[in-house]
Amino acid sequence: MHRRTLAKAGLATALAPLMRPTPAEAATFTSRGASYFTDARLTTHEGKQVRFYTDLLKGKRVLINFVFVGCTDVCDSVTQNLAMVQELLGDRVGRDIFMYSITLQPDFDTPEVLADYAQRFDIKPGWSFLTGAPPDVEVLRQRLGFADIDPVLDADIFQHAAMLRIGEEPLDRWAMAAAMLKPESLVESINRVFPPVRRS
Repeated sequence: MHRRTLAKAGLATALAPLMRPTPAEAATFTSRGASYFTDARLTTHEGKQVRFYTDLLKGKRVLINFVFVGCTDVCDSVTQNLAMVQELLGDRVGRDIFMYSITLQPDFDTPEVLADYAQRFDIKPGWSFLTGAPPDVEVLRQRLGFADIDPVLDADIFQHAAMLRIGEEPLDRWAMAAAMLKPESLVESINRVFPPVRRS
């Protein structure tokens, strides 16, 4: 993957919301739930079978990006950067925030391959690497807003956007940030979408 996507993204893309349905399709964005996001069956790097909307998204605050193990330059840098974000977020990850990295090469990135990848970056609990059927992964990529408007670039897996989707599904709050921002800046962006929960 080239760094073109980082420069191209810009501030407007970084704050871009997910596509909303028209009033004729649904009363609210979140009311469609699984019918929009799909409830595709995925497998985590730990070998657990999950449903995308029901198990991973519904009622949760999430950070989502797309990677693949064969992308050894920017993808590795993004994963390392997000590992630092996870450290800064501390025990909020797995409790208030859930992190998901979905492979763009599900035919090659098996749960075992993803487990080795996660171990290489010392990924902590609360962050899942996910694989599934290629058609399901493609629908998720489109629905989550990771498609390039240029169909030629979109067809090139090495041109995929190094972006992070930040979302709070119950409140329909969605944003996107460049995944290679400084970890502190990413955490600041995350906190603007969903501030830390105050606990007594």
